[in-house]
Amino acid sequence: MNPTITEQIQGLSRILGEVIAPEVQSPYPAEILGSVIGALDALQSSWSRIPVFLQWDIAETTAVLVAAKPILDAGLAAEIDIAIAAAPADAGDWAALEIYQTRLRGLLARAVPALAGFKDGDAYRRMIALFHARAERFPFSMAARPQKKPE
Repeated sequence: MNPTITEQIQGLSRILGEVIAPEVQSPYPAEILGSVIGALDALQSSWSRIPVFLQWDIAETTAVLVAAKPILDAGLAAEIDIAIAAAPADAGDWAALEIYQTRLRGLLARAVPALAGFKDGDAYRRMIALFHARAERFPFSMAARPQKKPE
C-alpha cells in the first residue's frame, strides 16, 4: 500500500510544518499547531506498536481483575465475568480492542477502592505492577513541541 500509514502521517506533519506553520502569525494558534505537529510525529513513530500494546494491556488487566474478584462485591465480579466472556475474537480488530480495553480499564477503576483495602494481597500487587509496566510500555511519547529539524 502506497503511501503507507507512516508515510501518510509524515506527509501530513510535513505539510503542516512547511506550508501552514509559516502562515500562522498569532502565538496561540502557532503553539497549538506545534502541538498538533508533535502529536502527529509521535503517532507516526508509534502507531505500529498499538495493537501489541492493546493485547498486552488487555491480558494484564484481565489477570488483575480475575485476581481481584474474590474481594469485590458480587455485582462487579459478575460484570468482570461478562466482560471477559465478551472479549473480541479478532485480535486484528483494533477498534474492538480499543473498546474492550476501555471497558476493562473502567472495571479496574471501579475495583481500585476495594483493592486499596487489601494492599498485602496478590491482586493489589498485580495492579501496581500493571500500572508501572503500562507507563513504561505505553507507545506514545509526546513532547510539548516538535523537535526543530536541522536546516
